[in-house]
Amino acid sequence: MILIYIIFGLYYSFLSIQAVHVSSCAKWNTTGITVIGTNSPGNASNQLYLPQGMFLHRETNTLYIADTNNRRIQMFSLNSAPSMGVTVASNIDSMSAIYVDDDGLTMYVALQYENRVEKWIKNALNGEQIGDQCKQCTGVWLDKEKNIYMTESGTHSILKWSPTTNTKTTIAGRTDELGQTADKLYFPRGIYINRLNDALYVADMMNNRIQKWNRNSQEGITIAGSKDGISGDDNSKLASSSYVWVDEESDIIYIADSDNNRIQRWLPNQLTGTTIAGGAGRGNADNQLSVPNSLAFDNLGNLYVCDGKNHRVQMFLLIDNQTCPTSPTSHSHALFTKITTITLNILMFLSWIILTNSKLN
Repeated sequence: MILIYIIFGLYYSFLSIQAVHVSSCAKWNTTGITVIGTNSPGNASNQLYLPQGMFLHRETNTLYIADTNNRRIQMFSLNSAPSMGVTVASNIDSMSAIYVDDDGLTMYVALQYENRVEKWIKNALNGEQIGDQCKQCTGVWLDKEKNIYMTESGTHSILKWSPTTNTKTTIAGRTDELGQTADKLYFPRGIYINRLNDALYVADMMNNRIQKWNRNSQEGITIAGSKDGISGDDNSKLASSSYVWVDEESDIIYIADSDNNRIQRWLPNQLTGTTIAGGAGRGNADNQLSVPNSLAFDNLGNLYVCDGKNHRVQMFLLIDNQTCPTSPTSHSHALFTKITTITLNILMFLSWIILTNSKLN
């Protein structure tokens, strides 16, 4: 057991290194490691029950999970060996998404059937409603100016609320109008704001596509999936895509393709994506997912997936981060960082082997 903590200490002591730039040709181990949860629903501190949202606060290397059916937000530090979660907010109904502000203290939670977004200060007894009503609220994000974006799935639109003027505006979709045209959405869910250019990315779930709305645009651009809203399981289509994460420098997007039980990577201006995790059918094996609903990357490029109906969080280790020989969107980085990433991930994997063996003996 001491050896496990030594290995974890070595691993996480390097997480303060400047974040690795993930190549557009990067590869992850397709066998995931369950870092949180037990594959079964439960309310113990190391268990989850239908988690519906996750946010990785990279400054502190901490995961926050909307543990929906347990009505709580769980915090898990990734700076040490696998540990029990800490409840930082409780008695919250119908959570569907979570965003943690830069300070690591302020959490914003979308409450789908309570029709609002609430702001929670860590360890507070109650949350505070932000903005006006948000019908069937399923997504929340902040820009660099602290404007709050909300997915109002019930009206097929995205709202922007300004804390300065206390006003809201519809910035994507047409209120109460669903459709597949470029100016409409159909039960959107996850959203992401690129802080470099204020572009809005929308997981247009029932249209089975990802839409990008440039600042002040009246229409979205389909950057993944079918622009006509057609679902499918080949690499050119999505099925109930519920979450999108953006590499802000390269504009590469990563998608929780929920009904296909996989995580997809789409490069800019491409017609097909690549499966980087899951895609082996719905299930609870280490290489499978069951309706994934959110994802994140740590500073070493490892992928974390909120595997909702398996009641767990899976980590997929970055195993190859070589740059693409001819790709204009790939990133280069120092050889030391490459070697360090691989070495630390080997340490991480060994620690999990030792931990598993210790449990079996």
